[in-house]
Amino acid sequence: MLKGESIYLRMLEPSDYELTHKWHTDYEIQKMTCGQFRFVSKEIEKNWAMAKSTNNLREIYLAICAIDNDRMIGYISINEIDYIHRSCHCGGVVVGDKEYRNTREYVEAVSLVHDYVFNHLNMNRISGGCLVEHIMSRAEMEGFFYDLEGVEKEAIFKDGKYHDKRNYALMSKTYFEHKSRGDYEVGKTILRIAQNIKKLKYNKK
Repeated sequence: MLKGESIYLRMLEPSDYELTHKWHTDYEIQKMTCGQFRFVSKEIEKNWAMAKSTNNLREIYLAICAIDNDRMIGYISINEIDYIHRSCHCGGVVVGDKEYRNTREYVEAVSLVHDYVFNHLNMNRISGGCLVEHIMSRAEMEGFFYDLEGVEKEAIFKDGKYHDKRNYALMSKTYFEHKSRGDYEVGKTILRIAQNIKKLKYNKK
């Protein structure tokens, strides 16, 4: 278990499928992801949760739980783990519980994953991506000092049109430099994200 100030992360369990099914079928949650919105039955979801909860070599799915009541409020994944090239991909963060849908829970979950990826899995690089118009994701990745590596033109087909995708990466050297300066303190990170959101909304590009 990885523990923060208000949340902790644990391995996804097969019994979590009821909640993940609810979030996977919530269009408001899924509309800004890079994946397609699909109809998912509870039986399909149960099999998905079983597969994710019994595999921790090439991908790791972690439940985000509130410390105050042990409630699962979302999940986060580490995908495409490559132990030779020491790289992995952050598959995204879902905070499905509306009562906890604020920046603090996101920041703590991502911070715990970064610590695990760089200090325990010995990764050198973690990548991430988002739709160009997803201002929140852009603000959050840039708030964690991810570097923009490029834009894939019309890479994602969603809601009847093609969307550009921004690709980011955080290198271990960058992570440890900012970690040593205290830049990843939760309050500082939240402030950077808020500033980024304001800047991106103003620039709109």
